[in-house]
Amino acid sequence: MTVSVQQVTQKEQPLTQQDMPLYNALQCYAKSDPTPFDVPGHKMGAQPSPLNNMMGNALRFDVNSMKELDLLSHPQSVIKEAQLLAANAFGADEAFFLVNGTTVGILAMIMATCAPGDELLVPRNGHKSVMDGIILSGAKPVFIQPEVDLHFGIAHGLSLTAIQQAIAQHPNAKVLLLTYPTYFGAMSELSQICELAHAHQMTVIVDSAHGAHIGFMTGYEDALACGADAVTTSMHKTAGSLTQSSLLLMQSKRISKEKMQKVLGMLQSTSASYLLMGSLDIARRELALFAKPRYASLKPLIQQAIQQIEEGGHYEVLTAKYLKEKFAQEHDFTKLVIRVNRLGLTGFEVYTLLKENYHIQMELAEGYVVMAVITMGDAEPSIQKLVHALQDIEQKYAKGMTVLSLHVTPSTMNELVLLPREAYYAEHDTLAIDEAMGRVSADTLMIYPPGIPLVIPGETITADVISQYHYYNKTIGNVLMETSVKHHITVVKEHA
Repeated sequence: MTVSVQQVTQKEQPLTQQDMPLYNALQCYAKSDPTPFDVPGHKMGAQPSPLNNMMGNALRFDVNSMKELDLLSHPQSVIKEAQLLAANAFGADEAFFLVNGTTVGILAMIMATCAPGDELLVPRNGHKSVMDGIILSGAKPVFIQPEVDLHFGIAHGLSLTAIQQAIAQHPNAKVLLLTYPTYFGAMSELSQICELAHAHQMTVIVDSAHGAHIGFMTGYEDALACGADAVTTSMHKTAGSLTQSSLLLMQSKRISKEKMQKVLGMLQSTSASYLLMGSLDIARRELALFAKPRYASLKPLIQQAIQQIEEGGHYEVLTAKYLKEKFAQEHDFTKLVIRVNRLGLTGFEVYTLLKENYHIQMELAEGYVVMAVITMGDAEPSIQKLVHALQDIEQKYAKGMTVLSLHVTPSTMNELVLLPREAYYAEHDTLAIDEAMGRVSADTLMIYPPGIPLVIPGETITADVISQYHYYNKTIGNVLMETSVKHHITVVKEHA
């Protein structure tokens, strides 16, 4: 029997969070068993291939835009309905599906709010996409140093005091960009920060890549609830959608929906993946219906795990109590940040041991810490597997000493001598990085994860930048640069 898509999409009853309009339309189209003479070329998996083995039934949902499945760049039916449900679930005026990850959302937020030359207040430990958005928009970045935690060797969020000082020094700044929560789960005083920024006629945009779940946990407020004007969040990171699928959420008081849609139309693919969009529809439903009880069940399991991890005396876990006392910031308990250097090992070494000896893939390592991300996909068995592996490492490797490191934070404050856009479009030379001290970078030199640049276009390359480059290149071997020549960097050409 052939099923009509219209039977699914035309509902008399109002949509609720139980509904998945886009997913249902895709399912209905797949069941109608069409003979495709459109793209994509695999024709819904018509011919046997390794792709079929990898994707299975998913190829039936990897289809082209058409009337009954709507169009992301101009949504009128099922995508529009799915986005409205997402907006409702997150308490936003508008929601936009993103198929190029949170990166494209950050680019869009900056380009929709910053004209060339506008001052943008931004944390120095912002993601690379923030720097790319600055280049594309022509904005002038005003960097604010985040709170640096020398004990754990990481950076947290911006303090209210630091933002007050930045606004006082740059009263004409148009936009404030924040990260909430940070990669390591720190959450600054965002409600007060938003009130302060709005009082100075500034728009607040937020990179919430690691916080899709925050508003669905009892006792927490997400960035929108705190007053942010636009937020981009990676549903794939913590909410269970497919990798590269995200949401851009906004309030319409200070930002025009039409302008945001126009910018997204410039940046996003015109061949938007229905697999990604369908997964967003499903993940939104899971969050709205089930997240609160699931996180309530996870919290005591995580608390028990922290107690077990710390019992031996060689580990210390970042907690809300510690962050509140030291930095006046809250903490997302699903980010398990474990200080390991009392073992006599670095975080990089523990990360490798967990991966090679216990088949446990951690989210990241730093000089002092490793981090695990807990989501609704976890339960007691997976959490306890990590606990037991850490305890076993402690028994086998603990040396009763502290590993010292000169590289305790992923952020650095360099002198900005050209606007990033000016440096990007200037004439360039390529030099060995050891010969580049004092030159103006035309490159973004970034450690990944977590995607934080050591230097960006327009900044002076310092001895500290070069030292950190060699440190991270040696320890994690994953420093991203735009030049293809090993250990070289692109700089602005100097004219005689």
